[in-house]
Amino acid sequence: MCPTDGTETRGEWLFRHMLTLYGSRFLAMWRDVDSDDLKRAWSQRLRGLSPEALRAGLEALDGVTHPPMLPEFLELCRESRAQRVATAAPKLDALTRASPEVVEANLQRIHEAIDAIRHRKPSPQWAFDMMLRGCGRNGAPLTYETRRVSIDAMVSPAGRAFYAQGTAELRAKYRAVFEAALRTRGEKLPSREPGEDDEPVIEREAIHDPV
Repeated sequence: MCPTDGTETRGEWLFRHMLTLYGSRFLAMWRDVDSDDLKRAWSQRLRGLSPEALRAGLEALDGVTHPPMLPEFLELCRESRAQRVATAAPKLDALTRASPEVVEANLQRIHEAIDAIRHRKPSPQWAFDMMLRGCGRNGAPLTYETRRVSIDAMVSPAGRAFYAQGTAELRAKYRAVFEAALRTRGEKLPSREPGEDDEPVIEREAIHDPV
C-alpha cells in the first residue's frame, strides 16, 4: 500500500513492514521505546522522500538480513532510487513516420539553408547594425559584453575596411556609431573622407560610449 494514500502515516507504514520482515528481532530493538513516539519520529524523517524512493528502499530490504536503523533505511531509499533511475530505459512517445513528401520538403529546406550560409561572405555589418539599432532584434537592451564585442568588430581591420570601402550612403548611415566606436579606442574619424561632400546630413545622435 502506498504510504501517502492517507490510511496511515509514513512511520506507521514503515513500522508495519519492518515488523513483517524482521518480526521479533525488530521488536527487540525498540522494546524500551514507545511505538507511537517511534512512528511519529519516523514520519518526520521520511517526509522528504517520494513514494517511489520509499518503495525502492523497501524493496532493497530483501538483501538486508538485520533490521536497519532509520538512517540506514533512508540511505537505502536514496541509493536504490538513484540506481533505478540511472538504469531505467528512457520512455519515448510514439512516433509517426513522416511521409516521403514531408521528408523531401524538409531536406529541400535544409539544403537551401546550407547553400545560403555557404555562399554568404563574412561581414562585420551585423555589429554596425546592432549598435545603430541600440538593442537586440527582440528589443532587449544591449549588455556590456554585447556592446564590447560589437565595438571590437567595428574597429577591427575588417570593420574599418567595411566602412572605408562602403558607399557614401553607407558611410553616412554608420558614421555616428563608427565614430563613437573609434572614440572608445582613443581615435577619431579623419576630418574629411573621400566623397564626404556628397553624403547626406546625419540627423541621428551618436551613441554613448560604453561604460
